[in-house]
Amino acid sequence: MFLRPALAVLAAALPLAAQSPARPVDRMARTFGAPGEPGYLGNVELTASYVPDSGIREGSVDLGNINTTQTRLKYTGTFISGGPVNWSMGVDVERFGFGLEKTSLLPTALGSVSLPLGVNWRINERWTFLSEVSPGLYSDFEDINASDFNAPLIAGFSYAINDNLLLFLQLSVDARRDVPVVGGPGIRWQFSRQWVLSLLIPRPRIEFRPNASWMFYGGAELAGGAYQLSTTHGTEKGDANFDDVNMTYREIRAGLGALWDIGHGFRVEAAGGWVFDRRFVVDERNRQWNGEGAVYGRLQMGYRY
Repeated sequence: MFLRPALAVLAAALPLAAQSPARPVDRMARTFGAPGEPGYLGNVELTASYVPDSGIREGSVDLGNINTTQTRLKYTGTFISGGPVNWSMGVDVERFGFGLEKTSLLPTALGSVSLPLGVNWRINERWTFLSEVSPGLYSDFEDINASDFNAPLIAGFSYAINDNLLLFLQLSVDARRDVPVVGGPGIRWQFSRQWVLSLLIPRPRIEFRPNASWMFYGGAELAGGAYQLSTTHGTEKGDANFDDVNMTYREIRAGLGALWDIGHGFRVEAAGGWVFDRRFVVDERNRQWNGEGAVYGRLQMGYRY
């Protein structure tokens, strides 16, 4: 299954009574709560992660080592209506860079530039609907044409049993992924004042908040997407069958992390652990490359206003 950050799909949702106003809609941390007072919220995030060298193979063929550097810059603006519907729009730029040895058919970079457009509709006191479409370019950026355009969609509902327990049903749809539809039911349960269980893709985890400034967590993390290779990619690599094909890249990570709310809108988050699934898939050519397990580290800085 694919697992995008933006694939995908929701990692956090605060209890309805606790959200006034709602936080910005974000691919990696969705909010389904009450809209609150009219206004505008801005959210900037800069993220970098690194996976060091580990082996990669196609079937039983050893292709050397690969390392991965991920960078992402995202801005989200949320328009708070004061009524049941909030709107969001933003800019999201992400890049995966690959350090390769013998894996000649694989690209050295994949990335996206998109304009996420979202809606958060509180239908009533218990039901909320969220949808976000992210039109943009998903490519190796060696050349740009119409086939690089894509518009992945995320849509879902939440149901509040009470202020501390929310149930979810959500789907991530991307026709170009190796698995076009991903998602299903989820839950966010604040079972004590300091503990929250959040079983939501792409970051299912358990959270511990000792105070208002710190949050510690353990769980999984999904990253990647579907990207169009250039019209000459295969020819330049020695196999014209890989010209202008679509490639899915994904990572499944598990580890521990901490978030520090510094104050005045600033926050820092750090996480690390183990990547136990790293792969490239080209469905239309029935080819797949699998990376071996490796450690990873991620650092994120953010500012809300």
